Amino acid sequence: MATTVAQRPADVRRPVSSNRRDLLVALATVWLAGGLFMDGWAHSHVPALETFFTPWHGVLYSGYAALAVALVPARVWRGRPEGPVRAWVPAGYGLGLLGAILFAAGGAIDMTWHILFGIEADLEALLSPPHLLLLTAGQLMITTPIRAAAAKRGSAPRPLPVLIAATTSTAVAAFFLDYVSPFTDAPASLTGYGNSQVLGLAEYLVYSVLVVAVVLFVWTRLGRLPLGLVTLVVAAASIPNGVFDDFENLAAQLWPLAGAIVADLALRWVGARRPEVLPVAVGALIPLTIWPTHLLGVELSLGVAWSLELWSGVVVLTLLAGAVLGGLFLPQTRRPDPD
Repeated sequence: MATTVAQRPADVRRPVSSNRRDLLVALATVWLAGGLFMDGWAHSHVPALETFFTPWHGVLYSGYAALAVALVPARVWRGRPEGPVRAWVPAGYGLGLLGAILFAAGGAIDMTWHILFGIEADLEALLSPPHLLLLTAGQLMITTPIRAAAAKRGSAPRPLPVLIAATTSTAVAAFFLDYVSPFTDAPASLTGYGNSQVLGLAEYLVYSVLVVAVVLFVWTRLGRLPLGLVTLVVAAASIPNGVFDDFENLAAQLWPLAGAIVADLALRWVGARRPEVLPVAVGALIPLTIWPTHLLGVELSLGVAWSLELWSGVVVLTLLAGAVLGGLFLPQTRRPDPD
């Protein structure tokens, strides 16, 4: 008896979002991130905070609402969502819409958590499971313009939405990693041995990976590095978290920007002349430039207490770690086919 194989339907072509829509989404991410940092400030400065319904939560969740609305496909607003979902959700927006659904669920869970267990403060607020769910959902939403840019690589997408989204995404990630931030802790200024130095080394490694990973993520989607990307990402990782301690170590947060500008210019030169090694250059040049200038800021404001071997070793170690991370993104060379 003969059998027939069902024909697979033709692939549905994904629509591409407009630059205007991507910019609208990117600007909405700033609103969401602003509410997050306002709420973080409240958790660390208002000890009597004992309710979910606060002005800071109002800014945070209204920012979520604005971002969720911006992510809704144009066909839905026009009342014409015909065909399969894949045909009317722009490329790169699917995960963003999933994030919007998860964020709504996370908000309900967060409210219930606060009612049952109270309001967290300090480290507990950063590690609360509902807050980590909100982090995951929020990042899916925030990075939408970067993913959407990948569908427009042939038409040279405008970099502004990507730059804004990368900056916001980095700031949000740094917010949840504040407890290991060398920018706000300035560990090189601490005296003594043992755990303080070990923790300080871990902080430099974690933030090196954070900054390098964001820059490489943008590069993989755009196929190039927009000028100013490194500076904006470093600024997002270093400056906003100062709200937790009222910018106590501001010099340690601002001086790295000088190194980031140098890295931006150097990577532009590498990208124009040796684009095949750009990922390794990203991983190596960012730690090589931002940590010496950060340490200079620490020295001028607080004084570097670490030995020459320790602080210089931090620079070299993070450089090597970044280069290895960048090496994972090097293009593979195909071996010639045997005759």
